[in-house]
Amino acid sequence: MSSINTTIDQINAASAGMVVFLSVINFVPGLIGVVFNLIVFTRPILRQEPCSLYFFASTCLDLYVILIVIPVRIVSNGYNLDWANYNIAVCKLEFYGFHVPRSISCWIVLMACIDRYLHSSINIRFRRFSSLKTARIATGIITILMPLLYIHMVIFFTIYNGRDPYGNVIPVYNGQKGFYQAFMILWHMFMYSICPTFLTLLFGCLTVRNIHQGRQVVPVVVGENNRSARRTNSQLLRILTIQVIIIVIATLPYSLVRFYISITDNIVKDGVQIAKENLALQTFNSTTYFAHSSGFYLYTLLGSVFRKEVVKIITRHFPHFHRRRNQVSIANQNN
Repeated sequence: MSSINTTIDQINAASAGMVVFLSVINFVPGLIGVVFNLIVFTRPILRQEPCSLYFFASTCLDLYVILIVIPVRIVSNGYNLDWANYNIAVCKLEFYGFHVPRSISCWIVLMACIDRYLHSSINIRFRRFSSLKTARIATGIITILMPLLYIHMVIFFTIYNGRDPYGNVIPVYNGQKGFYQAFMILWHMFMYSICPTFLTLLFGCLTVRNIHQGRQVVPVVVGENNRSARRTNSQLLRILTIQVIIIVIATLPYSLVRFYISITDNIVKDGVQIAKENLALQTFNSTTYFAHSSGFYLYTLLGSVFRKEVVKIITRHFPHFHRRRNQVSIANQNN
């Protein structure tokens, strides 16, 4: 029996350590990246693009995830200090406040992809919908609609008695057992991961088709402004595609693990199995934050326009870095 308890202790320690490790990795670089995103997407070259407005709105929500959600998760999952287990109001507020902003962020990314589809259309009526006015309206609708679609969490989430890996009875906050718990897991999986991802990939393919059709129908106009606009649009589309892939990789495994635990809830499991499932759940829950913390590094890696704006910001606020960079460049040329 003692060896089983030792194994459970080791798995639980690994679970807590994994939560803290992955959360810190997301928090520190993520906070730096989100701040840069907020600055860059308000730069003159990008702020006139409707797609940039969507990215800016999504980044604001990512900032909420990094500053609010991740620290709370570090304390609750990493150190087992969670008021939500003992207070029903905190339980409902925490789950609702943690799920809704993350879903809004993913759906706003979808709006950005739809904007690229409209912008690349050969139909002028469709292209007119690619505007800052449309972006503001769409962002507002998503921001209002998603909280309404998740309002059932406030009604059906509760605290009930569960068991830890040692068999002790402990308070657990989650959706009501039975149909709703399975429904909630599937609902969040589709609303947070599958639906926005599928639709984003769909509109991404349609955008590529529009671009090919446009090249066949509309002659290429030579000019610096035209080349710059096409380069910016192409980079925004590439960034969108990679971001969707990151969202899928980061969010889908967590939803699948939650669904598996839900449908096997009535099966008798030993303490080691419960501890292993908790380890998988907490690990994949922590990886979902990469969907919200990695944006800046993707944009910098894939977009030369974005990268140039970052360099301008750094050289403006850190002139010493700029002078040192120039000195190194001159020294390399002389050698």
